Amino acid sequence: MVKTREIREMEQAAATVGDLLADAVGATLEHRTPEAAREAAAELVGVDDRASPQTQGGPAQLMGMLTLVRWLGLVRDATPERGSRVDEALDRVGELLGSRYRARARYVAGALESEEAAVEVPAAQSALQEEFLPALTWLVAGAVAEFGDGDVAWLRGLENGTTVADMFG
Repeated sequence: MVKTREIREMEQAAATVGDLLADAVGATLEHRTPEAAREAAAELVGVDDRASPQTQGGPAQLMGMLTLVRWLGLVRDATPERGSRVDEALDRVGELLGSRYRARARYVAGALESEEAAVEVPAAQSALQEEFLPALTWLVAGAVAEFGDGDVAWLRGLENGTTVADMFG
């Protein structure tokens, strides 16, 4: 099957968003600061603002959320024997960034808990507002620190060559 231009563009966008967020996870782990996640979220917001300035949210932020939730699902699937994985990842967020960021990441931890709980993650956006995507990024960083020995390549390896765009194709 020949891929349409739209599919190729979506795959390219998904790869770019994934790279941006993986870099933010890596920087969070390396520098132990919440700022890289905030900067990545701001970049996605900027893309959406330029594309559609009169609306809140947009495709870049949606793709960011889907990418991060998907990564948490991949971590969940890779660690079925770790029944306390949510608390373990949250504890790592606390160690990396502090209790304030652990508490924010708790709002989005459903994606790491179960498929059923992952459905509720978007509802946390109203509580977290501009910290929503950063909170997901901080939780991914905590999960990578705990289960992947702090190696973002471990996380990317869980993707097995796929991106969030593959969910639609």
